[in-house]
Amino acid sequence: MTMIYKRKLHNYLINMDLQLRLIRNNLFYLLICVIVTVSILLYPLIHEMVFLPDLEGQYRAAQTFLLLIKWLVPAIVIVLVLFMGHTIITTHRICGPLVNFTHTFDSLAHGDLTRKVYIRKGDYLKSECARINLMIDGISGIINRLFADHNQLLATLQSLNEQTKDMEIKEKLDSSLRIIRQEGEYVSETLSRFKVGVEKT
Repeated sequence: MTMIYKRKLHNYLINMDLQLRLIRNNLFYLLICVIVTVSILLYPLIHEMVFLPDLEGQYRAAQTFLLLIKWLVPAIVIVLVLFMGHTIITTHRICGPLVNFTHTFDSLAHGDLTRKVYIRKGDYLKSECARINLMIDGISGIINRLFADHNQLLATLQSLNEQTKDMEIKEKLDSSLRIIRQEGEYVSETLSRFKVGVEKT
C-alpha cells in the first residue's frame, strides 16, 4: 500500500523543479495572508491583555485569546494541507501538458512530425495543445506537398526528355536533367529527414 501511495505522489510531481517552485511561492503567499489575517484578528485582544488597567479585563482578553488560538491553529493547519493538495493537483494539470509539449518539441527537432500532443481529461492548456497539433498538421501538409511537387517535377522532366525527338536537344536535356537529378537527390535527402504522417484528404 505504501508503494502505491509513493508511486501516485511521484506521478503527481512530474516536473518537480517547476512544481516545487510554484508550491513554495504559493505557500509563502498564503502564509503571509494567514499571518496578516491572524494579526488583525488577534491585535485587539493582545492590546487589551497588555494595556487594560484592570486585571479582570486582561484575564477575559487572555481567555478569549487562548480560545481563539485553540481553534485557529487546527484551522490554519487544515487550510495549509488543503491548499498544498490543491496546488499539487493544479500544478500537475499544468505541468503534465508542458512535459508532453517538451517531448513533442524534441520529436519536431529531430524531424518527426508524426507525434502529436495528447493531454488527459482535466488537464489545462487544451487550446494550446490544439494549436500545436494544428501547427504540426500544417507543417506536415507543407512537407507532403513538397514531396509530391518534387516527385512531379522530376517525372515531368523525365517525360519531357523522353518525348524529345531531336538528338542534339535530347543530349542537352539529358545533361541538364542529370544536374537537376543530382540537385533533386539533395532535396530528397533533406526531405527524407522529416517523418510525416499521411496527409488526410
